[in-house]
Amino acid sequence: MLRKIWNTLRYGEKRTKSFLISVMVLILAVIGCVAAAIVTRSPLFWVASVALALITAVVTKDAALVVIKDNAAIEAVGEDVIKAEIAKQKRLKRQKKEEEKERKAADKKELSEKKPKEKNSREKEVPKEPREAETSEKELPEKEPREKKPRKKKTREEEAAEQAEADEEDFGEDALANMTEVKLKKLLVRYKVKQEHIPVIIDLCVSEHVKQTPGFAWISGGSLKILLIESKPRLIERPCGEFQVLEVERGIAVRASHEYTELRKTDLMSRVFTPYLPRYHKKALGGRTVLLKNLYILGGDMKFSSGSVNGLRKLLPLRIEMKDRKVQEREVSAYYKELFLTSFLWQDGILTLEDYQKEVEQVLESMALADISYNEFDTNLSEMINAGLLPAEYRKFAYAKREQGKTEKEDKRGGKKSKKKEK
Repeated sequence: MLRKIWNTLRYGEKRTKSFLISVMVLILAVIGCVAAAIVTRSPLFWVASVALALITAVVTKDAALVVIKDNAAIEAVGEDVIKAEIAKQKRLKRQKKEEEKERKAADKKELSEKKPKEKNSREKEVPKEPREAETSEKELPEKEPREKKPRKKKTREEEAAEQAEADEEDFGEDALANMTEVKLKKLLVRYKVKQEHIPVIIDLCVSEHVKQTPGFAWISGGSLKILLIESKPRLIERPCGEFQVLEVERGIAVRASHEYTELRKTDLMSRVFTPYLPRYHKKALGGRTVLLKNLYILGGDMKFSSGSVNGLRKLLPLRIEMKDRKVQEREVSAYYKELFLTSFLWQDGILTLEDYQKEVEQVLESMALADISYNEFDTNLSEMINAGLLPAEYRKFAYAKREQGKTEKEDKRGGKKSKKKEK
C-alpha cells in the first residue's frame, strides 16, 4: 500500500498529489494532538485531536483515489498526463488568440469613434454586432466625449477666479495671517513670480483699493506685476512705459498705533517685510512731537514706502523728483535743489552714507567748475551749509575744487597762447 501511495505521489496528477499530502498532514496533526494530550493531560488537545480526526474523515469519505500499482501503470499514467497537458496547452493558445483578436477589434472601434467627424460628411454608421457593441461599451469610459474639441484659452478673469479659489482652499479666509514659508513658496509658484522679484510695500493706492499692503514685484512682458499679499492674494499689473518718475510726497503725519497693524501680526510677514517699511521721522510741532513719513508715488497713484524705492529703481530706470513748495518758491540755485534732494534721500534711508558723500562731492565739483562768479559760488556754498544740507568741513573741499579748476583753465589758455606764438 505504501508503495502504491509513493508511486502516486511521484507520478500522479497534481490534484491527487495535493489531496494525499493534505490528508497526510491532517493525520500527522491528529497524532501530534493525541501525543500532546497524553503528555500534558490537557482536555484542549483531546478536543483538537477529535476535531482534526472528524475533518480527516469528512475529507476522505467521498474521495475516490486512483493509485498507481506498478511500472506499467506508471508509464500509462505518464503518457495520459503528457497527452492531457499537451491538449490543455493547445486549448489555452486557442483561447489567447481569440481574446487577442477580440481586443484588437475593440481597440480599432474605439479609435474610430474618437476621431472627429467631418462637417460635410453624411455617412451612415454601420450597425455593430451585438457582441462587439457590448465589448466596446464596456471598454470605453462613460464620460469620455467622442469628439475632441479644441481648448479655449482662459481669460484673465477666469484665471484670477481659479487662483482665488485655490488661494482660499490653501489659506482660508485670511492668507496674510495664516502665511507660512511653505505656503508662501507655493503662492509664488502659483502666480509665476520670477526669481528676479523684489519685496515692496504699497502704502496706498486708491484705484486698486490697496492700503498698507506687502507684495512682490517683478517685470514680465513689458509690465510691472505686483502680487499683493492680502487676506486674499491678488495680482495687479501696469505697463512699464508709463513709469519714468518717482515723485516724493513729503512729511505725512501718522499715528504709530495705526501703522501696518495687520502686517505686524504675522511673524513671517513681519520678518520678511520690516526692512521695507517707511522710515519714520520725529518733529516737534506746537509743543508736541509728531511722527512723519515720506511716500514715493509711481504712476500717479501707487504710493510706495521709502524702503521699497531702491528695489523699484533696480527694476525700472526711475528718477526721483521732489516738488516741494518751500524749495521751489525760494530763489536758490539748481545746485542747492540738487543737494537738498540728495540730503533728503540720505535721511530717508534710500542713499547710504557712501552714496551720499559721492553725490555731495559731484554736486560741489560741478558747481566749482561752473562758469559763475566767486561771489555767487560763495553765496551758494553758504546757503547750503546754513540750511544744514552740507557739513562745514565741505567748504574747504569746495574751494580746493574751484582753485583746481581755475588752474586747469589757465593752463589750457596758456598752452593755446604758446602754440599761437610758435606759429
